[in-house]
Amino acid sequence: MSLCDLTATDLAAALQRGEVSARQALSDCHDRVQNRNPQVNAFITLDWDAAEARAAELDQMPALVGPLHGIPIAIKDIFETRNLRTTWGSASYADHVPDFDALHVARLRAAGAVIIGKTNTPEFAFSGQTTNNITGVTRNPHNPDRTVAGSSGGSAAALAANMVHLADGSDLAGSLRSPAAWCGVVGYRPTSGLVPYHPNPAPFDGLSIPGPMARTMSDLCLMLEVMQGNTRSQPLGSWFEQPMLAGLRDAPNPARLSFTTAPFGVRTDPSIISALSPLRDLCTDMGWQVDDAEPDLSPLMPYAGLVRLMSARHVQHLMQPDMAKATPSFHTACAEYETATLDQLIRYQIVRAQVWATVTAFFETYDFALWPTTSGLAFPAEIADADITEDWCTTTLTPMLELPSISIPFGTASDGLPVGLHITGPKGSDARLLRFAYQVEQAYQH
Repeated sequence: MSLCDLTATDLAAALQRGEVSARQALSDCHDRVQNRNPQVNAFITLDWDAAEARAAELDQMPALVGPLHGIPIAIKDIFETRNLRTTWGSASYADHVPDFDALHVARLRAAGAVIIGKTNTPEFAFSGQTTNNITGVTRNPHNPDRTVAGSSGGSAAALAANMVHLADGSDLAGSLRSPAAWCGVVGYRPTSGLVPYHPNPAPFDGLSIPGPMARTMSDLCLMLEVMQGNTRSQPLGSWFEQPMLAGLRDAPNPARLSFTTAPFGVRTDPSIISALSPLRDLCTDMGWQVDDAEPDLSPLMPYAGLVRLMSARHVQHLMQPDMAKATPSFHTACAEYETATLDQLIRYQIVRAQVWATVTAFFETYDFALWPTTSGLAFPAEIADADITEDWCTTTLTPMLELPSISIPFGTASDGLPVGLHITGPKGSDARLLRFAYQVEQAYQH
């Protein structure tokens, strides 16, 4: 078996025992990328020379530098990487090479991770399709005709094809979780502030944030422990570091869960409902009380588009891309901002506060809320944003309240692609939520 097929946790253990070297792990990763990436198109930039130099350096060190020592990882191409091209998926930045790392990238590098390259993203991460004007479309490793969603689709595809052991992503409205669902990997949007986003184009809101992506819950927590930790450079978020991996196997004391297959009135594909049908009995057998309920996030639905438009216009002003080179998805998001009004923004803040009060009360009764990550089947990889029929409200609403939310694989839909189970908890419940998700993962697999 190739080292690429090991989990990150198992590879880390083998590296720590000296059974394999960082160069061996990278060599297997290189072969897998050469074999799979031409079909999947997960990576926009690769730098094997730098990766090999780093792996050789790690192998010569007398001691491990950190928990990710020698682990090959990928970075989404909206985060700065020192001496490695960062394009934000924009033709305006096709040749941009930063001289610094984004904060969480620096932390991953310092922990011993070997960065092999940058994963594909739509322009400035504003699309439900992972495509741009530089490298084109990323395809689903399970079926190349199908989408990986967006905007962290490159990272999800790289993981699903076992081209890399860990990858990061970003999440404004589901950009981590939707690709994770259709690619059959794990994607986590932490409580805003747990993983600092620096430099952040919008540092005074907690909407778009970095998060870890992995193949298993153990791998995800291995990565998250390195990424987490507040910093003075971040004006919002004061969440203390939490031990994610050490207590992962300690199941939380069971209490009450809410579960629905049609959150907020979405029409969920019957095969997704069928795939999730064992969940209720599985959780009941673990001692949880499972009720047909959901947090009432629906009043936020009219404002999901407004949040996206504000974020796009903010990025446009900050990055100053050549709009003549812009992709249709980013161009449309910026242009539609002209229809927004101050009254809409004020009304959104009022409704947001009202929903916050309702959801806070909800989580006094329920520990976690469960529903499908996506309501429909994966659409074709080539269709335009305007033709997408997926109802994204299963992922777009929780970020407005900065709630921790995860998608884990749970079954298969009628198209043969994975189904994602979405788990949301109250703000700041990250460690307990991850323990519960691990409990579900292990119970479902066994």
